[in-house]
Amino acid sequence: MTQIGVTKLVFPRPYALEYEEEELDLAAVDEDQVVVKTTYSLISPGTELALYTGTHIDIDNPRNRFAKFPFYPGYAAVGEVVVAGSRSGFEVGDHVFTAGHHASYGVFGATDEEIVKLSDGVDLKLALFARIAEISMTSVLQSRIREGDYVAVLGMGLVGNLAAQLYAGHGAIPIGVDVVAERLELARRTNVQHVVQSGPDLREAIHQFTGGKDPDIVVEATGVPALVNSALELCRVHGQVILLGSTRGLVTMNVYDHIHRKGVSLIGAHASIKDIDGLPSSGALYREMLQLIETGDLIVEPFITHQLPSSQAKQGYELLLNSKDQALGVLLDWND
Repeated sequence: MTQIGVTKLVFPRPYALEYEEEELDLAAVDEDQVVVKTTYSLISPGTELALYTGTHIDIDNPRNRFAKFPFYPGYAAVGEVVVAGSRSGFEVGDHVFTAGHHASYGVFGATDEEIVKLSDGVDLKLALFARIAEISMTSVLQSRIREGDYVAVLGMGLVGNLAAQLYAGHGAIPIGVDVVAERLELARRTNVQHVVQSGPDLREAIHQFTGGKDPDIVVEATGVPALVNSALELCRVHGQVILLGSTRGLVTMNVYDHIHRKGVSLIGAHASIKDIDGLPSSGALYREMLQLIETGDLIVEPFITHQLPSSQAKQGYELLLNSKDQALGVLLDWND
């Protein structure tokens, strides 16, 4: 067999999902490349949902080449190597994590930052969340964390929950904030001990855990523009606000009161900020996050709320969009 049929997801326009079919010529695979048959992929409830709905802020930005239609979604998958080039360092049968698209097969270079060999016996479904954890870790890397710092994380979705767990692993005391009660309950199941339901008395509720002090660090992990101001208001004098969630629109803020007078540092933590100024590469972070998942230091199993055949991918996006109290980790099964 010299060719393999490949099925992949594509968004031709907002709220539309289609399946493309193409042939992969195995004879064209280089000696330093591998072909991976996808077992599962994970839907991103942030970036992917923003492209699915057409709300990504950069869709109309001509300088951005990523957020454009047709868009091929997906950046977290696990599978099995079915073709291994002689110089790839992989073997047929290896189970791997990849930052690949939602597709039945993918081709990766062995030197890419997008593929990591998994340990024997690792749960493939859990390994998927290494990609989200790698994104969450950017907030920790950008922070000045001191032992015992209080870190309020706005948003207990996948990115925010994992950020809270990672801050705890670095000696901080996270406080998870969300409007959805079910996500706060899930946060408790992942050992985020302090949780607060968002409301008009949010500062007072947080003070119940901090002894009356404002948080040292506030992480905005939702992308909701209005919550940037909320984060700045909550943060202590000389504290840090970390923008982890990609904002889905423009933000108007009172810079004088919320930043200038308070001496607050406003820091971006986009996932693309890697491998510069001493920051680790994505590949290094994938390996670190996979190890934390394997040892149980990152708890991810409760995130899995739905597992759908890849043929029902559109249902997965609609669940994440319309059932935020029920859907969080939506896996696509490519074994169908």
